[in-house]
Amino acid sequence: MMKILDGLTWLSRMLVGALFVVSGLIKSNDALGFMYKLEEYFEPGAMNLEFLGPWALELAVFVCIAEILLGIAILVGALPKLTSVLTTVMMVFFTWLTWYTATCDPFGTKEIVDASGAVVEIANQCVLECGCFGNAIPLTAYQSFLKDVVLLFLVFPIVLSAFLGRIRLNTARQGTAMYAVALVVTYLFGELMLGWNFPVLYLALNLIAAEAVKRRWNHPLKEWGMAAAVVVVTGAVQFWTLSHLPLKDYRPYAVGESVVKNRMSAEERGLEGPKYDKEIRFYHPETGAETLVMQSRYMEEKLWDKSNDPGKTFTQTYPEGDWANAREVKIADGYEQRILDFQMLDPEGNDLADDILGLDRPVLLHISKDLSAMSSDWQEGFNALGADAGDRGWAMYGLTNATAEEGALYAAAQGATYPFLTCDQTELKIVVRSNPGLVLLKDGVVLKKWAGRDVPSPDDLTSFLTQGR
Repeated sequence: MMKILDGLTWLSRMLVGALFVVSGLIKSNDALGFMYKLEEYFEPGAMNLEFLGPWALELAVFVCIAEILLGIAILVGALPKLTSVLTTVMMVFFTWLTWYTATCDPFGTKEIVDASGAVVEIANQCVLECGCFGNAIPLTAYQSFLKDVVLLFLVFPIVLSAFLGRIRLNTARQGTAMYAVALVVTYLFGELMLGWNFPVLYLALNLIAAEAVKRRWNHPLKEWGMAAAVVVVTGAVQFWTLSHLPLKDYRPYAVGESVVKNRMSAEERGLEGPKYDKEIRFYHPETGAETLVMQSRYMEEKLWDKSNDPGKTFTQTYPEGDWANAREVKIADGYEQRILDFQMLDPEGNDLADDILGLDRPVLLHISKDLSAMSSDWQEGFNALGADAGDRGWAMYGLTNATAEEGALYAAAQGATYPFLTCDQTELKIVVRSNPGLVLLKDGVVLKKWAGRDVPSPDDLTSFLTQGR
């Protein structure tokens, strides 16, 4: 019996540990994106935790590092009881969260207490995706829930073995076998699901850090020292991605993506788009009987026509239909337009996006999701690029959430050498994870992106364009 438990535990440790590290890395790679997802959950119409809003980034970073740390601890066998308990707590919470997300009624309401202390009823604000794998693997809430249920079952033998004393720090032989399989699984997951091999290197670096402490520091607090070494590695990567840009970009504005094509609908691209239907709730106000019927079936079978229903079964059983709250349901997959809200509005409200994206010369976009909160420390570099772009016949624009008047005032105050246009703030958050950031395009294709602190000099930019990507 113990051999069976040991085998299940070994398999569970390898799968759960590797998946925790990869999942944590994906969120850590784009911690700002994870922060935006947490802010969605904190909204009054969602979980009503607005007081956590100012701490969203700190919470995002904490969850990322905690998930990776637990994954490595599971793989190396460190602090088994504490690790298994914390892993279980995390999985129970995320399983509940994905269930809550999956069962959210977009047409429902909830009562909250507003700032004045009054109880008010507001519409539900459902989070469509939990952000478990960020933009890399956009799972639906229900898919995320099923994933978490499976992981919760896999955690059970780890907990049992930990409290039976069957898990200890790996021996050299155990570690070699565990790490080799975990690295292979991570490689396959990265290659097949993410198109990114860095997770293998990342896992290896964390395992090396933990093993180095284990082998060189013979101390009662050795396992805590191993944890500290892992935190150093994960913290360094987290610091880099927050200070610069994500190592891997899965958004429709990533380097190599055509913004022009991503703004096209399925029809414009000559592709088959997704197909939708509507689900309507029919009910009897007196008996309480109710059923869900797709609109297409209702129309095809003419369920409203009593002459087609001799026994009047449907119309008698369900005389009322809640058409106002009909729920749209996707019934067939297809190409979905990837960019919906990208605009470049001039002071008169004209959208110049098509004209600017269609230019066959380099276009530089100074992006700021929040002009009022943007650091102006690097504005001098942007100004130098703007002046050089004008001399070379290139185009440069500022693209912010500010109004035309606010953009003009900022440009005048900072001596900006290029005009400012307006775009939706949410879309600007997607374009670049930095405030400010710089995007280089040509023919509507993203050639390169930089965080504000990494803005190139005119000579470096010219060299980049001359030498090619």
